[in-house]
Amino acid sequence: MDVKKTTKKRIMPIALITPTGGRPKQIELCAKFMKHQDYEGDVLWIVVDDCVPITTDCIPSDFRAGWTINKIISPNKWVPGLNTQAKNLLMTISMVEQYKVDAIFIIEDDDYYSPQYLSTMIEKMKGFDVAGQMCTVYYNPIFRGWMRNANWKHASLFQVAFTPDMIPIFKKSCLIKRAFIDMSFFRIISGLPYKVNLFDGKDLAIGMKGLPGRTGIGMGHRAEIRMNRDPDLDKLKELIGDDYMYYL
Repeated sequence: MDVKKTTKKRIMPIALITPTGGRPKQIELCAKFMKHQDYEGDVLWIVVDDCVPITTDCIPSDFRAGWTINKIISPNKWVPGLNTQAKNLLMTISMVEQYKVDAIFIIEDDDYYSPQYLSTMIEKMKGFDVAGQMCTVYYNPIFRGWMRNANWKHASLFQVAFTPDMIPIFKKSCLIKRAFIDMSFFRIISGLPYKVNLFDGKDLAIGMKGLPGRTGIGMGHRAEIRMNRDPDLDKLKELIGDDYMYYL
C-alpha cells in the first residue's frame, strides 16, 4: 500500500503597522476589518496611538489566534495642525526589525479592507520586493461621493506590502517627507533594482474619507474636491458589498 507523504505548506508570518489617534470610530472599524481577514498565518500587529484619550482599547491582547498585538503610546503627541505620521512610522518600522517576518503592511486606521486583503497581497508579493494596487478608489460617505485616482506609477500607502529588505528605503522615505510618504517611497525605488508588482483589478481596499475624528491629509476629505455623486450608495455597495452598512 502506497502512503503519500504530505508536508504542511509554510504560511508567511507578516507584520502590520497602524498609526492612529483621535479616531475612535475609525480604529474600531479597522479592528473589525482585521478580525475578518481570511489570512490564517501568524501576524504581528503594531498599533501606535498618539492622542489623548487613547482609543485602542478595541484591540485586546487576545484579538485573534496567531496574532501578536503590540500597542504603543507614542511620545510624538499630535495636536491640530501637526503631522506625526512619519515619526510614528519610523518608530514602529524600527520595532518590526526586532522580529523575523517576511512581509510588512501599512494598515491605515481610516480605510476599508476586504476580508481577502492580506491573503491576496501576499500572493501578489511572491517573487517581488514590493506589491501595491494601483488606481486607488477614494470614497467619502459623508458627501456620498467617489473618485478613482490615476496613480499608475505608485500605490497608496494603505495598499502597499514590502519585504524587510525594503525597510531602509521606507525609513528614508519617512525622513524625506512627513506626508505623502508613498510617493517618496516609489520614487526612490523606481531608480533601484528592486522587483515591484504594481497591479490592477478588483479593489482590495478603499480609501475612506471624511469620517468622524481627526481629519486626514489626502484628497477626498474636503468638500471642494470634485467627486462622482453616489446619492443611493450604489457605488459603495458595488465596492464593498454588505459592509456598506458600517458607513451609514
